[in-house]
Amino acid sequence: MIQRSRKPAVAVLLATCVAGGAYLYTTAAESRTTDGPTLTELEVAIANPEASTELWMLYAQRLQQAGRLEHAVVAYHRVLENEPFSRTANLQCALVLAATGNAETTYAFLNHLVTVNPRLTQDIFGRPEVRRYLGAERFQTLLAQARVQSMD
Repeated sequence: MIQRSRKPAVAVLLATCVAGGAYLYTTAAESRTTDGPTLTELEVAIANPEASTELWMLYAQRLQQAGRLEHAVVAYHRVLENEPFSRTANLQCALVLAATGNAETTYAFLNHLVTVNPRLTQDIFGRPEVRRYLGAERFQTLLAQARVQSMD
């Protein structure tokens, strides 16, 4: 009886398991970001004047995921009209504004946010998307204001 080495079979089995695991991981990650209604379905839903704040928030998040940042800002502002103290909406709106690269609108939003939620403003300045603006003196002043106001 001839005995053959089992090493090639074990290597193939191991490679198959790794490839299968990678496939399941990426498939699960994709489904997490696309669960729920599509962007088109959300656009139809928000056309209704009675659309809920939660629906607008989901729409804003989908726009952000799709890279439609200017539209996402508008949608986040719609959420903030109904829930001006929403931590999630304020945070995401600030991050999207910073990602657009428009320093003026980012500054205006953060300047308003300092009065609404100084601690959140301070947290936002710690994010990489916003840190790049700290080279400008007016943003440093805004961060200093947020620190002072959050201690009160």
